[in-house]
Amino acid sequence: MSTHKKNAAAQRFAEGLAHQQAGRMGAARRCYEQGLKHDPGNPDALFLLGQTLFDSGDMENGERKMRTALLMRPRTARYYAGLAYSLSQAGRVAEAVETFTLALRISPNDPDLWRGLAASAAQRGQIETAFEALEKWQNLLPDDPDAPRLYNSLCAQRHFRKAETLAAQGDNEAAISEYEAALGFDSGAPSILANLGNLHARQGREAVAQTLYEQAIAHAPDYAPAHFNLAMLHLDEGRRLDATTALERAAAHAPDDGRILAQLMFQRMHLCRWDGLDDIARRLREAIENDSADIPPFIVLSMPGPTPALPRRAAENHSRRLIRGEIPARPEQARGERRGRWRVGYLSSDFKNHATAFLMIDMLKAHERSQFEIFALSYGIDDASPMRARLVDAVEHFIDLADLPAPEAIARIHALDLDLVIDLKGYTEGNQGEWLPYRLAPTQINWLGYPGTLGAPWIDYLIADQCVAPAENQWMYSERLRLLPGGYQPNCRERKSQTPPSRAAEGLPDEAIVLCSFNQTYKITPELFALWLDILRESPQTVLWLWASNPWAEDELRRLAKDAGLAPERLIFAEGRPQAEHLARLPLADLALDTFPCNGHTTSSDALWAGVPLITLRGETFASRVASSLLTSAGLQEWITDTHRDYRERILEFCRDPGYRKKARQKTEALRESSALFDGVSFARKLETLLAELCAQTRAQSK
Repeated sequence: MSTHKKNAAAQRFAEGLAHQQAGRMGAARRCYEQGLKHDPGNPDALFLLGQTLFDSGDMENGERKMRTALLMRPRTARYYAGLAYSLSQAGRVAEAVETFTLALRISPNDPDLWRGLAASAAQRGQIETAFEALEKWQNLLPDDPDAPRLYNSLCAQRHFRKAETLAAQGDNEAAISEYEAALGFDSGAPSILANLGNLHARQGREAVAQTLYEQAIAHAPDYAPAHFNLAMLHLDEGRRLDATTALERAAAHAPDDGRILAQLMFQRMHLCRWDGLDDIARRLREAIENDSADIPPFIVLSMPGPTPALPRRAAENHSRRLIRGEIPARPEQARGERRGRWRVGYLSSDFKNHATAFLMIDMLKAHERSQFEIFALSYGIDDASPMRARLVDAVEHFIDLADLPAPEAIARIHALDLDLVIDLKGYTEGNQGEWLPYRLAPTQINWLGYPGTLGAPWIDYLIADQCVAPAENQWMYSERLRLLPGGYQPNCRERKSQTPPSRAAEGLPDEAIVLCSFNQTYKITPELFALWLDILRESPQTVLWLWASNPWAEDELRRLAKDAGLAPERLIFAEGRPQAEHLARLPLADLALDTFPCNGHTTSSDALWAGVPLITLRGETFASRVASSLLTSAGLQEWITDTHRDYRERILEFCRDPGYRKKARQKTEALRESSALFDGVSFARKLETLLAELCAQTRAQSK
């Protein structure tokens, strides 16, 4: 190469380095490329060009050039160092740690390399490696001001990790001590403050938790988890509006976080604040499809615009997060050849004054004890209600697991040597779904409490019926469907009900046609409410009697009615009452309007028991077919519709025709005394037929 070319190349390389150091990557690349035309074999220029390309985003091409230079000069520590720094900045910290290690084998006394290794190992979470590198760095360069900062960060990480481990083991107070020690080294770390807040909230110290969340937000206003945790705390305290505000802030900082989106959507549905709901639902569907966060499957059941495949996808995503690694093995038990009664456990936290208990009580009492040994596996609170006492008397064994740590509760259930366990909670609030992977019984069943699949390989069957989960819809469920004849939902015929109040006492006009929907407001969609308002407009004699879920929803729905040109007073809200009082007032309604896509469950059966006709809209998912199942069991299929248009027309027909209303009322009032829908004893018999078959299969397989 001529001296002229060599000088020209050197000049271009020097200019390129100046541009690169100043951050002018485009200019640097052009200089290096021009210089390499004069000196194509120069490894320094090739490496710097590769680093420039890599750091500009052309990682594949840039890395190839850097590694080519390394092949030309394999003992050049600064090449390894440059590649390692680029890898670290690109987030490829595992490769950066490895590359810094290679560089240090060539140049073990370079403090910058030890600094890079320490920082990358810390980022990787290799705390001990980072500490060792930090010590080498400080020995070589004792006055470097960055070293103490990294030391404090590493100490904070060490305590943070120990705290996480202790919290996972259930030792919350020891975990709190470790998080506090971590704060001693990094007082403003939002992740430490937020996690510490979570533990204080778990221990019932809500005020301390709130202060910690607020400190995390003050240090890092864009730290979405702190806003999210604060929102969950507000929800636990019943402060739904404050929770929604905190969730909106969290979503502003993490717009694609599926967990935040799910809770934001759910709370706005509770509040009936529907602006932007379609966009939130769209992003939430994308998060479910991408499995990017642990999204509560229960929320998906009522979200607007669902597809039939979405509930299963959400449930499967969630179930995978209930376990770490392989599914835990059930302890081997010497069962021998089992004889005698079938041993069946019902697992729930709702053995108290709860809707599930009201549905099941007659059926539980009716179980044939000569064939079945029934266990109520209760992990909920004892509310000291009359229903709790009735449930204790209704079963042969009432096992209270509420105060036991999970390992002890699981071990106690295993010791019962059950043939099968029926989970009555699914993914509803307060469940203990993380127990079920441990195989509480050889056969595990999903039934009643959750209207859909659990998406879990440790749940063998879903008990349903041909209406709510047709056999051809098996693809929607990870469990094998077992279909009961008639309906899947038990019911209770004998219920306490007080003397009916007057309409005036409930704020209802005497001469009006009262259309009621006592479902929670999160089940009311914008499309459905617009349809209801249209019915009020078409039928001026009607009023809408709704459940008073929260005052903000009431205000919003009245505002929407006013904006639609209707008197807000035509929306009347009923506050919560004990069941006997609620059942007494229900007959004041002329017609119950079901919700969609999540139907009423106990709400629908209560209306039918009280003699109130019910019109439902049937969809494809389990949750959108529950009321159809009840009406089919009652022989009232004419009140099932399949489109919004038909739903509207059926309600208007009811409103326009007094004779039709009278006949409908007579049909519904007869159900309480004559329909199998409310026959808990006959339901117990048909359920027992199925359970006996499954228990026999279980014992045969255990031989």
